[in-house]
Amino acid sequence: MRQRKKWSVRLSLITTLSLIAGGCSNGVPNEGKAEEAKKNVEPVELVFYSVSKDSEENFNERFGNAIRKKFPKYTIKYIQRVPNSTDLQQLLTSGAQIDIQWDSIASFTSSVLDSGTAFDMTDLIKQHNVDLNRFEPSMIDSLNKMSGGGLYGLPLYNDRMALYYNKDLFDKFGVPYPKDGMTWDEIIELSNQVTREESGVIYTGLSPSLNQVFVSNQFSLPLVDSSTNKATINNDTWKKVIDTMLIRPTQNNIYKKKIEQSKGKIPDSNTFVKEKTLAMYTASPLLPVVFAQDMASMNWDVVTFPTFKEMPGVGAQAYPGVISVTKMSKNKDAAMEVIKYLTSDEYQLEASKNGIMTVLKNETIQKTLGQNSAYKDKNFSAFFSKFPAMAEKTVSESKAGVLGKYTTNAMKVVNGEMDINTMLRTTEEEVNNALRSASAK
Repeated sequence: MRQRKKWSVRLSLITTLSLIAGGCSNGVPNEGKAEEAKKNVEPVELVFYSVSKDSEENFNERFGNAIRKKFPKYTIKYIQRVPNSTDLQQLLTSGAQIDIQWDSIASFTSSVLDSGTAFDMTDLIKQHNVDLNRFEPSMIDSLNKMSGGGLYGLPLYNDRMALYYNKDLFDKFGVPYPKDGMTWDEIIELSNQVTREESGVIYTGLSPSLNQVFVSNQFSLPLVDSSTNKATINNDTWKKVIDTMLIRPTQNNIYKKKIEQSKGKIPDSNTFVKEKTLAMYTASPLLPVVFAQDMASMNWDVVTFPTFKEMPGVGAQAYPGVISVTKMSKNKDAAMEVIKYLTSDEYQLEASKNGIMTVLKNETIQKTLGQNSAYKDKNFSAFFSKFPAMAEKTVSESKAGVLGKYTTNAMKVVNGEMDINTMLRTTEEEVNNALRSASAK
């Protein structure tokens, strides 16, 4: 909750900025047309929902207040998810009205595709003149595949990974800083050089975000083969990814000692920003937003996501949040106008300035990332390295809890409980059993 509060405070800047209502031509708002458009808007009520459990305050600071300013005749409501009280299926069963949903791409399969709220927005997108060519294409391609050739949602923000590093730790041990474009092999070598134990304190070199090993890797490997509904994990490419991104960085004896002290867990965001004993950590642009106070007292910067030699210059997959018009909405045109605004240059620019990575290809907007923060001189361009395709995601993997099985068994390799070949075979069998069970329900 404390992290959410810090994010709320940070993101409140978005709604206090002077957002000019109206369309843009060459980046210059046309206030006259905007005011005329406001007069022609009919009053409607739009209800938002997300499985994220965001507070109403956070919703208003991220989206609600800006939407109300843009569309003063719209009544904007938000249903906060409270588990066992306002879970999505309970709301749908009760006949609750939901017009717009937004969720991370990881939750999209269950919250939209599997819930019965999915609506093909293709015609609305055309009618409201939303130009799909403005978006990073890997996101649109992925959503198109997930929607069976249509579009059940549009990208809203991007939590893509890059590599943060603590300059003070590199200075402490006389090791050169990481640079843009470095390979995993080079980063692992740096990691070993800064993995030390001094005066009873263990310093570790590199920790990936565990889930991101499986959902952000450059090879765009899906967790499940949609054509066979079977696990993909037991192959040489997955073996290479897991060995490179997770096992090799953590097998230094000093590093193992740290994991033992942490009861079998690898260093995480708290190790990086609070303990300040982790030298490098993969995370999204939201890290300094969520941990604003902690990172203010830290000498840090960011470089591109480490690359594989076979794929020079290619960073992590996009990891977008997705916003959708629901099947049940009685105000689909109004909902589409709101989504058009939230994906506009106007809104995306202000969000970018406040540390929210844009989903647009617009380089002018990309260059503004974090410019309203105390960190405007940081290397935020690192987040915009070349995008690989996004891995296909399926409803069945969500139902069967596939990601959790992959990460749990991968940690058994890190902790020496299982060798990697056994892990690949065991995980494949476990996941396939889970997928069969999920399909039978």
